[in-house]
Amino acid sequence: MGTFNSTKTVPYVVDDLGPVAQDLVRYFEGQDFETTETNLPARGVQVSIRRGGTFKAIIGMKTALNIKVEPVEGGTQVDAGVGIFGQQAIPTIITALVFWPVIISQVWNMAQEAKLDEEAIGVAEESLKAHASGAPSPLAQT
Repeated sequence: MGTFNSTKTVPYVVDDLGPVAQDLVRYFEGQDFETTETNLPARGVQVSIRRGGTFKAIIGMKTALNIKVEPVEGGTQVDAGVGIFGQQAIPTIITALVFWPVIISQVWNMAQEAKLDEEAIGVAEESLKAHASGAPSPLAQT
């Protein structure tokens, strides 16, 4: 099974990622997505986005595109991947289900076709640039 996420490290350091999460929420709510914001350990944030029929509901849990923004050495890592709406990880009980990999694959393919992962990473990168405490760090440039 392939990986169902896109990751990019950007050379911007932001002390408080709350405003970046708010920028993501505003951007996707402006496109009629349902959003939720979660604080992650180590000063990170996650924004989950979903739209009505876009992401399927499974056993009462809604799948979503989760956008994690976390500080890393020399910059900030942005990760967009399929998961459960508003939760950091896919619960173990769900991963045990036989059809889960098929659904995750379908949801990820749909998100990639819509370029939602790239769009989310781009919005986060622009927000990080706007909120950065200084010039880009040379350490994180690739």
